[in-house]
Amino acid sequence: MQCCLGGGYLINKSYANYQESVSFKVMEGTVQYEGSGDVFFAFYNGNEQLTEMPKKDNPENLRFDHAECNNGASVEWNSSKWAPTVNNLSKTKTKCTLYFSETAGNYNQLEDLKEKNPSMFEYDGTSDNNLRYIGASPHNYIDIGDRDSSGNKILWRIIGTMKNIPVVDEYGEIVNTETLIKIIRADSIGNWSWDSSGTATNGGKGVNEWSQADLMTTLNFGAYWNKEYDKCYNSTTDSKITCDFRDTGITSEAKRELVKVRWNTGTITDDFSYYTWKITASYMYEGERSNNYGKYCSYSSNCSDSVTRKTTWDGFIGLMYPSDYGYAVGGSKRIECLAQSMNKWTVDCYENDWLYDNTNDHQWTITPAYVPSSGSDVVYLSTLVKNYSASSAYAVRPVAYLRPGTQIVVGEGTTDNPHTLK
Repeated sequence: MQCCLGGGYLINKSYANYQESVSFKVMEGTVQYEGSGDVFFAFYNGNEQLTEMPKKDNPENLRFDHAECNNGASVEWNSSKWAPTVNNLSKTKTKCTLYFSETAGNYNQLEDLKEKNPSMFEYDGTSDNNLRYIGASPHNYIDIGDRDSSGNKILWRIIGTMKNIPVVDEYGEIVNTETLIKIIRADSIGNWSWDSSGTATNGGKGVNEWSQADLMTTLNFGAYWNKEYDKCYNSTTDSKITCDFRDTGITSEAKRELVKVRWNTGTITDDFSYYTWKITASYMYEGERSNNYGKYCSYSSNCSDSVTRKTTWDGFIGLMYPSDYGYAVGGSKRIECLAQSMNKWTVDCYENDWLYDNTNDHQWTITPAYVPSSGSDVVYLSTLVKNYSASSAYAVRPVAYLRPGTQIVVGEGTTDNPHTLK
């Protein structure tokens, strides 16, 4: 059975094939209505008991943190509806305590970890001042319930906590702006084209618009998302090869831990092939959040597409930003590396950056690159941050955000003892 508590204080009880809905008010933490009581709620802000559930836009900025129930029941929180659903409600007089906090969710746990391991973390100093893992090998592995077909763990890694992330609902409406944990697959899922096209479109080099890219479809609706066997693009010839994600695709258990957000898909307006000295992490961070897109030309065979460009995209799974790579740098030369163009990085920079992968030297990002006479270039990273045609086959590491309210069970953060989710 289930019951739900909504903004109108409505409880739904089910028994066999019958449904009963009863309106009620919350008084001193208990549900008051006539009839046999199946569930009673209590509300807390930390250790302080509240007389009613906080409203969604409460002045204290309280957010749902976690819940505890007896009788084997559990609570699933819906942040967009601002309401809990009580699952496994099989006994009468079940008690559920809902805890709220100004620092609800998971991001405050990373701040606690920073106090214990300060060398593995740093604030990025942007307008959002996100907290990020840095260095060559921080202990940031996490198990979100992803498994291969044999039941072995597929690990992800925590990029950091990102502030002011718009959470969107199924209708594309922003329901809240949250601080969320951002994660990336620890290993590549293979080398695939970012996008493809026939030779009549951009000379067969693809289109650098993420909202319609072939890779976006694979990650969010296609073979990877559905854990299927299919055909995927991986060359400049607009042809497909087998992509078997039955073993490495994301599981339904892992998908439940993710949240749909509004991604920034803007870029800088400087020619990536010429202004190579300008590509710093901070400059890219601003460009990614701008209204600049990756196509400003119409006069060449490599710029012949008619696709409308956008600078945001709503979805679950994207790719890393170039700035993610930049701000992950650690080591004694971190300040110098951040002041330097990522197209000019030396070994002191990229070998102290955990997002650098020397086994997959070319990795895609989600960001288009502005190049005159081209509508197909996308930013990728190797040791350096560069640009190339979307149809090229480079390493793909899915990136996502953990849903609000998720709690981390702290492990060592290593591959043998990763962090897990409560």
